[in-house]
Amino acid sequence: MFKQLFIICSFLSSCSFLLSSATPQTKCDNVIVLHSKTTPKRPNVPSKQQILCAYENGSFKFQFAIPEGECQLTVTDMTTGFARQYVFDSSAEATVCVGTLTQAHIEISTANGHEYEGWLGMEP
Repeated sequence: MFKQLFIICSFLSSCSFLLSSATPQTKCDNVIVLHSKTTPKRPNVPSKQQILCAYENGSFKFQFAIPEGECQLTVTDMTTGFARQYVFDSSAEATVCVGTLTQAHIEISTANGHEYEGWLGMEP
């Protein structure tokens, strides 16, 4: 638990450092909060899964607290409506190059059967 909290704090502090000293080569545009797409019908214990997601220089970076196997990422550019799919493994930090985006909807389906979603540059 302490190790996960340390990783999260380290990641967020590096993003805030990058935001405060942003240069064209290195900047942390957004930290994206991913939510589970399934809404339980009854109260459950909160998931221990935490997914760190950041968009930097045309790439999404993902780090899963608990690996869930191979993941399928769908990125929908909300400006053009164009959607693309990518595959990555959640066992280690992953970087997925998607190009320049200003507003996007992202969805992740994992090999464990879980689905997550988040938004870049816009509210849900």
